[in-house]
Amino acid sequence: MVSIVLVTYNRAQRLQLSIQDILDQSFTEFELIICDDCSTDETRDICLDFASRDKRIRYFRQAANRRMPANCNFGIRQAKYDYVAILHDGDRFRPDLIEQWYTAISTNDNVGFVFNSIAETDGDENVVNCFREFPEGIVDKDLLLKSIFFRRPHFDSPVWGETMFRKDLVVKYGYMKKEYGFYADVDLWMELLHDHDAYYCADTLMSGPVKALQPQLFENDIIKFNVYILSMHLKHRTKAFKAHAGQLTRELAIFYVHAMFHISYCLLLVVKNFTFHYFMQSRKYLQRHAFLLFPWGIFLFLYPILRLLSFSFKWAKDRFVGENKSWPFPSS
Repeated sequence: MVSIVLVTYNRAQRLQLSIQDILDQSFTEFELIICDDCSTDETRDICLDFASRDKRIRYFRQAANRRMPANCNFGIRQAKYDYVAILHDGDRFRPDLIEQWYTAISTNDNVGFVFNSIAETDGDENVVNCFREFPEGIVDKDLLLKSIFFRRPHFDSPVWGETMFRKDLVVKYGYMKKEYGFYADVDLWMELLHDHDAYYCADTLMSGPVKALQPQLFENDIIKFNVYILSMHLKHRTKAFKAHAGQLTRELAIFYVHAMFHISYCLLLVVKNFTFHYFMQSRKYLQRHAFLLFPWGIFLFLYPILRLLSFSFKWAKDRFVGENKSWPFPSS
């Protein structure tokens, strides 16, 4: 038996598609726990209608918006079974998704979680892009954590937010940490990888609309949340190499080089899209890692020039577009 936790917030139209895909799974021995994060659209009515027609569904609506980590944690706590799948509203799921996940995790004792290839689709549900990173099978914990997670200069994750895992492990490691916001699941996957392998299903078992798979939920706090991501990575690198001082020193050096370039990119976005007041506010977050104040100081010095270039670029683009001319540069 499997507990499926479907987290949702204000995506009523596509939510119907997601629920129906889950109910049409070839693996039928599951409960579906729908966790509504206090949606203001028709989500409640849709969920109650489905629940009235299928006894496997349990619907919960939060009294206030609690954000993704707390909403997920609530669903995990409600789960009755040992294996828990986290799914997100708006995505589409192949009929054999749960069957493949369950087979993979239930037959491999050291696998902590299962994930898979994922696709982006256009408005007509046609696949326009597919993300496939591994061959089918067990992915060694050290390979995934140390050679992939720790080597991505943009600190992105090869594991999307939708997986199946062992509930007892998530309870053991303390669920998702709300301080990491929308990236709390990434922290959880890295935590599991310290002691457990993962399993990768190479089939493209789910898909979602273009851009919906990369939500910009925190664009107004880009520095704040990227510093949280860096803090998360620093924590896991220290834990992974704490027994080897030489390796830890090397790893921290690589981390800070990547972090410098990553924060520099984020600061460029801040200059382009936000006010000087917000740029100054970002300093307090960068102070969590004082070394990262170095690129902030450089950008402070260059800020007037960068802002002038940003305005000039925008003016030129508006002028070209306004005159129906071909814009010679890619859109941001």
